[in-house]
Amino acid sequence: MSHKAISQILQRAENSKSDSDFTYFIDLLLIAEAITKTVVLGMISAISDDKDRNRYRIEHTLAHADGIGEWAKAIDDVLTGPSSQYLITEAYPEQNELTKLCREGDWQYKAVTAIKQALTSLDIESEDVPAKSDMKRWFRLFSTLRNKTKGHGATRPGTVSQPAEYLRESIDTFISNFSLFKRPWAYLHRNLSGKYRVSAITEGCESLDYLKKNTTLNFVNGIYIFWNNPRLVSLLESDPELSDFYYANGSFSAKSYELISYVTDNKKSGDSKLYSTPPGILPPSETEGHGELMPKGNCLSNAPYPNIDYISRPELESELLKLLLDDRHPIITLRGRGGIGKTSLALKVLNSIYNGQHYMTVVWLSARDVDLQFTGPKAVHANVVSPEDMSKYYAKLTLSDDDIKAKGFNPLSYFEQQLQKSEVGPSLFIFDNFETTQNPLEMFTWIDTFIRLPNKALITTRLRNFKGDYPIDISGMTNNEAEELITQYANRLGIQEILTKSYKEDLFNKSEGHPYIIKILLGEVSKTKKTGSIPHIVAGSDDILTALFERTYTALTPCAQRAFMTLSAWNSLIPRLALEAVLLRSTGERHQVEAGIESLLNYSLTESHTAPTDNQEFLSLPLVASIFGKKKLIISTQKSQIQSDVDILKMLGPSRSNDLSLGLAKKLEGFIATVAKKADAVEVYKSYKPIIEMICRHYPSGWLILAQWHIETATDQSFLEAKDEINKFLESEIGGAQVAEAWRTLAFVCHRLGDVMGEMHAFVERSQLPDIPFYDVSNTANRLNQLLGKQEVTNYYQEIQALAQQMTTVLERRKTEADADDLSRMAWLAIHLNQEAQALEYVKAGLQKDPENDHCLKLAQRHGFNGN
Repeated sequence: MSHKAISQILQRAENSKSDSDFTYFIDLLLIAEAITKTVVLGMISAISDDKDRNRYRIEHTLAHADGIGEWAKAIDDVLTGPSSQYLITEAYPEQNELTKLCREGDWQYKAVTAIKQALTSLDIESEDVPAKSDMKRWFRLFSTLRNKTKGHGATRPGTVSQPAEYLRESIDTFISNFSLFKRPWAYLHRNLSGKYRVSAITEGCESLDYLKKNTTLNFVNGIYIFWNNPRLVSLLESDPELSDFYYANGSFSAKSYELISYVTDNKKSGDSKLYSTPPGILPPSETEGHGELMPKGNCLSNAPYPNIDYISRPELESELLKLLLDDRHPIITLRGRGGIGKTSLALKVLNSIYNGQHYMTVVWLSARDVDLQFTGPKAVHANVVSPEDMSKYYAKLTLSDDDIKAKGFNPLSYFEQQLQKSEVGPSLFIFDNFETTQNPLEMFTWIDTFIRLPNKALITTRLRNFKGDYPIDISGMTNNEAEELITQYANRLGIQEILTKSYKEDLFNKSEGHPYIIKILLGEVSKTKKTGSIPHIVAGSDDILTALFERTYTALTPCAQRAFMTLSAWNSLIPRLALEAVLLRSTGERHQVEAGIESLLNYSLTESHTAPTDNQEFLSLPLVASIFGKKKLIISTQKSQIQSDVDILKMLGPSRSNDLSLGLAKKLEGFIATVAKKADAVEVYKSYKPIIEMICRHYPSGWLILAQWHIETATDQSFLEAKDEINKFLESEIGGAQVAEAWRTLAFVCHRLGDVMGEMHAFVERSQLPDIPFYDVSNTANRLNQLLGKQEVTNYYQEIQALAQQMTTVLERRKTEADADDLSRMAWLAIHLNQEAQALEYVKAGLQKDPENDHCLKLAQRHGFNGN
C-alpha cells in the first residue's frame, strides 16, 4: 500500500498480530475507519465551490460528527446527492467506481461481500448484498460493523479470528484497487522562500514538482490531492515530515473540535471557528444587486441603492468618476482594507454615472460573503463567485426565459461577447468583493481578455495580485470626514454628550480613519454609556478582527506574515532597512523579504512614514492591525524566532511619529552605542555585523557611523575595519558634505596605519571636491612637498608625483584664491615635477602679492629667480 496515511495504520495492525486476534481485529476496524474518512474527505475535495456551499455543508456536518454513521451518509451526498452535481470532471472515474452496480468478479463486489461475511460470522444483522451492488454499500456495512463491535457492541475475543480475515480481505481489496488512492497526494508546506516543500503521501507526485520552484501561487499548508490542480483535503492534518495523520473525530465545541491519529491514538484540536457558520443557505448581502435592470437616470442598472448614511469623500469620488468617464483604462480597481468604504464609494459615484450620457447600462456583480454590519460581521450568501455564475446572472438580467432556454444558447459565450461589445450600448460592469471569487487571478485574466472599450470594468477588492488595471488605493478617512461620521453616528446613538473632544481625536487616531472601526467603537460606547479603552475594546472583538484581516493575512506569503507579526510585536516605528536586514538574517530570503514587506504596504496592512532628514522609510502597523498581528503571534510556531528579531530591532531604540526628524542615522548610532556598552563589544558586534552591514549597503551613511565607532575603539584591527568601511561609503558615489568628511577621516585612518600613499590619496581626492576651502587644498600641497623632499618615499616616488600632478591641476584652476604662501607651495610642487618655468611664474605671482614674503624670497634666491 503506497498511501502513507493508510500504510502507517496497516503497520500497526501487522504489529498487533503477534499480540492477539482481538487486538488485530480492533486495529483492522481502525484501518477501515481511516479508509472511510480518507475516501470521504478525498472526494469532498473534488467538490467545486457553489453558491449553496455544498462542500462546506458536508464538512460542517463531519466536523460536528461524533459517529461513523455521518461519514457513511456523507459519501452518499458526495456521490449521488445534492453535492454530486458539483464534482469536478476529474473525479468522475472515482465517482463511477463507487456508484456503479458490480457483480461477482469485480473488486467492488469482492470488497462488499467480504465485509458482509465479517458481519455474518459475528452474528450481526445487516443489510443483504444483492447479486449486483455498488461500493457505497461498503460504507454502510462498515458503519454497522463498527457500531456493533467497537462502538456499542460487546465482542468476545474468541470470536474474531475469522471475521478479522474477512475484514482484512475487504480492506486489501479496497485500497489496492480504488483509483483515489493512486492519485497524487502530498503535504504542501510553504517555505519562507515562497516555494513549497512537497512531501509525497502517495507515489507519482511529480505533477506537484512545479510548486517547488513557484513563488506566486498561494496554498495554505495542508494535505492536497492533485486532480486538475492541487485541492485541499480539509479535516485531515499532518506535517511536512508526515510523522502522523489526524482525522476529524467530533467533540465539537465553541473553540475546537477533536482530531485523532489512528496510528498513535494521539489527539489534537482543530479550529472550530472554521465550521461555526450554519451550513444552510445564507441570507443575501445588503449590497447584492437587484434581480432586474431598472431605469436609473439615463441608464439601466441592477446596482443596489447607495447607503443613506454615506459620508462624502470628495477627492476619491472625483478621481474615480474621472477614470470611469475617460477613454482609457478599461479596468479600474478600488483596493483597500475590509470595511474601508470601497463599495460605498462605488455606489455613490454611480449616481453621477446615471445622470450622464457615457453608459447605457451599469451591471452589478457581487461576490460578497460577509456583511460588515453595525452589530458585527455577518455571513451572507455570495451571489456570483465564478465566470459561469456571472454569465447566468447576466443572461437573466438581459434576456427572456425563452432566449435562455433556446437550443445551443451558452451563457458564458454570451457574456464574453457582451463584455467586448454590449448590444445595449456602452456598459459598466462592477465586480464587487472580487477577492471572494473562486480564483481572483484567473477571474481577472478572464475579464482582461474580453473587456473592450467603451465598456469598462470596476473592481473592488482587498487583494490585488494582478496587473494591467488602474488601481486606486482607498485608505482611511480624512480628519474632517471622520469627524462628520462620528457626529452622525453619535447623534443616532444618543451619545454625543459622552464623547469629549479628546476622545474623538483618540478615536480618529487609533482607528486610522477606518469608518467601520469607528462605527463599531461608537457602538461599544452606546452599550456601556462610557468611553473605554479603545485598544482593549478592539482586542476583545475577535470576530471583527477576523472579518477585517483574516482573508488578507491568509493570502500573504510566509515572509510577509513573518514581517507582519514582527511589526506587531513592538509598538514602534521601525526603519524598513533594519526590518529587512533582521528578516534576511533569519530567513536568508532577500527577494521574499522585500516582496513580503511590499505586499504589506500594498494591502494597507502597514503604514509607511518618510524621515525628512534622510528620506528613509519607517514602518508601523495601525492599532487594529497590530492587535490582530499580536493574536497571530501568540499561536505562531515562529514566536521565539520573531521575538529574537524584535530584541535586535529594539536596540535601535523606540520611535514615534515625532521622532522621524532624527532619521535612520540616529537609530544606527543608537544601535552601535548599545553594542559598544557591552563588555565584550567586539564579539557582540560580530554577531550583528551582517545586519549592520546590510543596512549600510542600502544606507551608505551608515558606513561612516560604523567607521567612527571603530576609530574610537583605537586598535590596529579596528582602524583597518574603519578604512574598509569608509571606502565602502565612498564607493557608493553619493554626494554632499559627507564625502569631504569621509576623505578627511580616511586620511586620518591611513595616517594611523602608516599608510602614507593612502593618506595622500585621500587628501588629494578631497581637494578636488567643490566647496573645499582653499587653505585645505594648500595644506595638501604642502604635505606633498614634504613627502617629495624625503628620501624614504623613493619606493613610491612616482605615485607621489602623480598625486602632485593632480594637485597642480587643482591649484592652477583656483590660483586666483592663493596668497603668497600658497603660491610658494605651488612653486615647490612645480619644482618637484621639474616644471621650472611654471615654478618661476608662481614665485613672481607670490612676490607681486607680497614682496616681503619669506617663502617666495627664499625660492627666488635659492633657485636664482629674479623676482622682477
